Amino acid sequence: MGTSTPFDGGNNSNPLLPSWLENPSGTPGTAPAAPPGQQPTSPQPGTPQPGTPQQPSTPPASPAPPPPSEQRYTPGRKAFNKGARSGDAGDRERSFGRAASSYVSRSGGGGGASARASSDRRAAGRLADFLVRAGADGSDIRQELRRLNLASLAQRSTAEIFDALIDYVCEPGGDLDEAFVRDAYSEALHEVPPDMIDQLERPDSAMINFVLERFIANTIMSRLLNAVGNGAITLPETASSAVSLNDSFRDWVLGRVQDAMEATHGVFREGQVSAQIDRIFEAAYGILERAGQEEADDQ
Repeated sequence: MGTSTPFDGGNNSNPLLPSWLENPSGTPGTAPAAPPGQQPTSPQPGTPQPGTPQQPSTPPASPAPPPPSEQRYTPGRKAFNKGARSGDAGDRERSFGRAASSYVSRSGGGGGASARASSDRRAAGRLADFLVRAGADGSDIRQELRRLNLASLAQRSTAEIFDALIDYVCEPGGDLDEAFVRDAYSEALHEVPPDMIDQLERPDSAMINFVLERFIANTIMSRLLNAVGNGAITLPETASSAVSLNDSFRDWVLGRVQDAMEATHGVFREGQVSAQIDRIFEAAYGILERAGQEEADDQ
């Protein structure tokens, strides 16, 4: 693959309470007068003074709670690692299914896993909306660029236009979610065969589905690898074996996304794109969750 200033309170030199607050005279900056015939004496350290409110002793600070545990993904990691070590294609697919199913079920099911992928869904929606509008009758990508006030890109080649659109499709930021989305977008473009690039000038439904399937599959694959496949790509003995594992996992995830697109009738319509994208993501994660369960039922 191309792959979310506190205030510390007062201190001795800057207390929260003004120095005159406990002065009975009420006059800022003055000390109370000593009774007649009695010279003021300096209090002994630690001796409470009459009329001075007693402050409760500060309890020892409790230890900070431990960071959230990621142990819930351990079964998925074990399943994925088992598949990574196997040279049998069938064993690998079964391991992929168990690993993906474990991740989704422990993320709240298809709905929960889809909700976690909010940045993925928003980016997929922007990409799908752009493609649908560019493919409408009487339009193309250059007209759509002008509508979006991106006319400066209209003079570039089709490939250059889509490379530059990464900043429109993907949200800015440097956290992990944004990195997943940007990598997924770049990988999806690279998967478009050179002889099909020109079809992106005015994409039809087949071309739109082709790009969206790969983009969505890449975002899901990134999340799965981050949760259950961390380090597993290095397990095969050779670099070629690692590439083979990566490719076979990508193809397996893509197949599940294509099933979700078919199940949700993934023909995008203007004005309905966002809702359709949400259904596709939830359906794809639901299929991934059932994949491991079906494997268990067959054994």
